[in-house]
Amino acid sequence: MSDNLFRFHDLFAQLGLPNTPEAIASFLEKHRPLPNDILLADAPFWNESQAEFIREKRLLDSPEWIQIIDQLSEALRQTTGVLNLSGPCRVLALSGSLRQRSFNTALAHAAQALAPQGMSIDVATLHGIPLYDGDIESKDGIPDAVLSLKEKILSADALLLVTPEYNNGVPGVFKNGIDWLSRTDMKTIFSGRITGLIGASMGGFGTISSQTAWLPTLKMLGVSLYSGSSLLVSRAQNSFDAEGKLQDETIQKMLSSYLQGFQTFVHASQMAKAQERKS
Repeated sequence: MSDNLFRFHDLFAQLGLPNTPEAIASFLEKHRPLPNDILLADAPFWNESQAEFIREKRLLDSPEWIQIIDQLSEALRQTTGVLNLSGPCRVLALSGSLRQRSFNTALAHAAQALAPQGMSIDVATLHGIPLYDGDIESKDGIPDAVLSLKEKILSADALLLVTPEYNNGVPGVFKNGIDWLSRTDMKTIFSGRITGLIGASMGGFGTISSQTAWLPTLKMLGVSLYSGSSLLVSRAQNSFDAEGKLQDETIQKMLSSYLQGFQTFVHASQMAKAQERKS
């Protein structure tokens, strides 16, 4: 990871601004590239108090402030190139449906097709994973299908959960798969795992209930969940053609926007983790 990226974590701290991965990702999405300190001072930050903080600091015109501004402006100008130097962003999109013509599997493949430059997406399903049974685990160990899925997750930079919604909740087959995965080595596979959550349903509210229902489980697993934007595809039967191709242009744009934000979040999260290891 380039040292230029490390600047953001420390510079944001010096500026008194949030320096979490999400805060940095949000900043980069809104403000790159900024050519000089004037644009930075006038930029629309997260709220007016933070913008006022920037303006007041700049008015002090201290050598330290000028140096910080110069460093941040230069880092912002280099952001696009630096992020590209961090390597490809590998994502595993996991569909939570077993149905052959699943809208959510189709959504995962649509994400694969619309992935921004620098991001590659592999699609996986839960086929072959049995119902969790502690007796089976004690007798035969972890099923091969679970171990195979575990390796796919560990080899990716991020996990994208693509969830259906059944009866206003999480699909049993999806929760079952996650439960099995947690039995392999929950800390290694889930703790700090960069994760996105999207979904499609035939109803009018998309998958808002199932995505909400996932939150306690994901919090307990300790994933790093992207919340910069959301994607809830409603009336999915009208968005995909007979072959499962996403044909709704509005949804295509929404999915592309989500993936771009997710990619920025992945890189910002990687930067923060690298900074922790460095310090």
